[in-house]
Amino acid sequence: MRHEGQKGKILILGPQKAGKTTLSRFLADYAEEHESAKRGTKPKVDKEKKMEFEFNTPYMPTKGARIQEFESHELLDSDRGKIIKDIEIQLWDVSGDRKYEDCWPAIKEDADGVILVANPEEHNGKDLQIWFTEFVEKENISLNRVMVILNEQGSKKTNHEQISSFEILPKLRGVHHSAHHFASESAQMKVEVNDFMASVLGIVAGEDDKKSDDVHDEGVDEDDF
Repeated sequence: MRHEGQKGKILILGPQKAGKTTLSRFLADYAEEHESAKRGTKPKVDKEKKMEFEFNTPYMPTKGARIQEFESHELLDSDRGKIIKDIEIQLWDVSGDRKYEDCWPAIKEDADGVILVANPEEHNGKDLQIWFTEFVEKENISLNRVMVILNEQGSKKTNHEQISSFEILPKLRGVHHSAHHFASESAQMKVEVNDFMASVLGIVAGEDDKKSDDVHDEGVDEDDF
């Protein structure tokens, strides 16, 4: 559950070398630049060139978790046909190194949604099992608050044989999956993740409202009527 102030917490999880940090930085930077561009305070950056550069830099493993924060003045929750305004979002880029498992309880706390990331050139569906079990099943996060991204990082384009042969975990087959070659398809990926985050925040807001109504109803004595 979120605290007051319209703040969302999305965990980005997966094995090492899945590209989670690049994804987190891209989403946060894109949002900030988009908001700045709307205000006319900063020119837009060529994201395709930036993504190509970042995927060719040396791999630097995350230690524990990195938190990327950004503000969005509006997210469109297309499933509910409404705009969620003035949202502060935290993206928790969690290390794929399991030696940091002692940090997991703090990372899990108050999480609203989960994005599972895998590189189909390095991983298979079973590599997502531990992250699904620990952060989704054990935390009772519903599958409509989970997204899977197949993050192709090489020079080849999406839909080659490695993506086609990626075996999805049976319990994740009903979850939204997105396969993208970030260096050339980052804009489309951003649209899908934006839709996912808006949907998650809309779901959580609805759950919070329902819990608030239930608490109110429990506090009303029948003798008051």
